[in-house]
Amino acid sequence: MKFSRIDLSQIIGVLVVVAGITALVGVVVGGAVGRVLDIAAVTALAAAPGVRVISLSASWARARDYKYAAASAALVLLIVTSVIGTAIWR
Repeated sequence: MKFSRIDLSQIIGVLVVVAGITALVGVVVGGAVGRVLDIAAVTALAAAPGVRVISLSASWARARDYKYAAASAALVLLIVTSVIGTAIWR
C-alpha cells in the first residue's frame, strides 16, 4: 500500500483530532466510559507517528534496505507495547 504525503498528513491530522475529541469527552464524561475514551485518545495519539513509521518501513522493505526496515518495525513494536502498557496502567 503506497501513501502519498497528502494522504499521510490527512490520516495523521484525523488521528490527532480524534485523540483531542475523545480525550475531552473522556474527561467530561468520567467513569468507565471516560476511561475507555481516554485509552482511545492515547491509542489515536500514538497511532499518528506509527502510521508514518509503518509507511517508511514498507518503503525501506521495497527498496531492500532491510536494516532500516527492521529498525522501524522495532519502533512500531515499541509504540504498540507502550500503548498497551499505558492502557493497562491507566
